[in-house]
Amino acid sequence: MLLQTNSYIVPKEKRSDHSRLLARFRQTLLRLGCDSFEVYEQVGGNWQGEATGRYVQIMRFRDKKQQQIVQEAERTDPAAQQLIKEFCELINFPYQQEHGIFAVGFYNSVLPQGPGPIPAQPPEPTTERTPSDTDIAEALGVQAAPHEASDAPKS
Repeated sequence: MLLQTNSYIVPKEKRSDHSRLLARFRQTLLRLGCDSFEVYEQVGGNWQGEATGRYVQIMRFRDKKQQQIVQEAERTDPAAQQLIKEFCELINFPYQQEHGIFAVGFYNSVLPQGPGPIPAQPPEPTTERTPSDTDIAEALGVQAAPHEASDAPKS
């Protein structure tokens, strides 16, 4: 799997326009063959504080070949070109690119496949017994100290 990320800033007064534009862009990318398109806004550390206005787009592709096919389709699709133009105007792309604010990244999957499904319910309890002090002592090759039960009647 290959990820492409785009990171950039959106001025506060343009964030609702940004959300509407990206909803349209998601439909276009999925139509052109992108496996997934997600967008996140950065928030403060430990999810504290206000949103920062920095966004990251995450696009998933099976491999580099698929990414290149989708990228070429973007270049030749009039609807995609219109959305890209609107996006670039919205975030003032030339300014962000010139000042190193807009960043693009590519990432290859490290794990051969994603994590397995999360069980719908907790696993059933096992019938295994918990090792006692005697079991542990025997495993270590020592004599276990005898227990004296606190509620047991004393004679």
